[in-house]
Amino acid sequence: MSLLRKRRGVSGIISGVFLVAVAVMIFNVLAWQFFQYDAYHRTVLERDQLAWERYNERLIVYLPEVGVSKLNFTVRNYGSVSAHIVDLFFIFNNGTHLYYRLDVWLGPGALKRIADVGPTLQLTDVYYFQIGTERGNTTGPIPTGSGGISNEPTPGQGQAMPFVFGFGYDDWQYLNSSSQWTAAWRLPKTGSIGEFRIILNNTYNAPVTIHLQTRLAYYPEDWASSSAVYSINTVKTGSLKIPAKSAKTIYFGPNPCQFNKARYYCFVEIFFYLDNPSQVYGTQVGVLTCYTV
Repeated sequence: MSLLRKRRGVSGIISGVFLVAVAVMIFNVLAWQFFQYDAYHRTVLERDQLAWERYNERLIVYLPEVGVSKLNFTVRNYGSVSAHIVDLFFIFNNGTHLYYRLDVWLGPGALKRIADVGPTLQLTDVYYFQIGTERGNTTGPIPTGSGGISNEPTPGQGQAMPFVFGFGYDDWQYLNSSSQWTAAWRLPKTGSIGEFRIILNNTYNAPVTIHLQTRLAYYPEDWASSSAVYSINTVKTGSLKIPAKSAKTIYFGPNPCQFNKARYYCFVEIFFYLDNPSQVYGTQVGVLTCYTV
């Protein structure tokens, strides 16, 4: 009887331990399921957050400059989240594809000019580009033509005139009878004038070469008398190339002419080319006026 009672006591302990073990296992299973659901829920929330941020990340690319050696453009962030631009995809019209890394941050509503990035450009290049963000969005400028963006700075609508005369008092001069340079807003009626010079500013982002057909022409106010025409004096002018965003003094003459009318109009007729001498463009700085004394 004593042995039977001992066996019943041991079996009770074993049954109790088994029940506790089963309860612990059930608790672990429930806890594991809870943790897994929590991790899944966090993953879903993070994915939804990323999808929301990606959808609300909106950039616009515009104003790519032409006539430049490196890519310059403007980016505006009109979305509601900050954007991190990390990619630049560059495509030439001949089919060449290039990739460059960027590191540009834009806050909501921010505007930024991105300059001097990408490959070295030639004036004859035609290309297209896109930027990519860390969230995976890509965007690029709206192409103005089927061929892409041309780097050639041809004059046209929205294009600044290549040459500007600053209208400084001593920016336009003639060589007087005493061999001194004098402001040419007033010209003497007596004697002849042989040389003129004018300071021209190149507004392009690329160097421009003045063509020898360029001339400075004076016309009297009645337009019936003969005109006085001066060609470029290359000896005094030196190199005919004007660097980008720079000014240069251009000399005209010698061509001794007498100015005996009351008023004259001066047309500075300029012919120029960029990197191809066979592609010559024509323009004029403006109409300058003077009177004689």
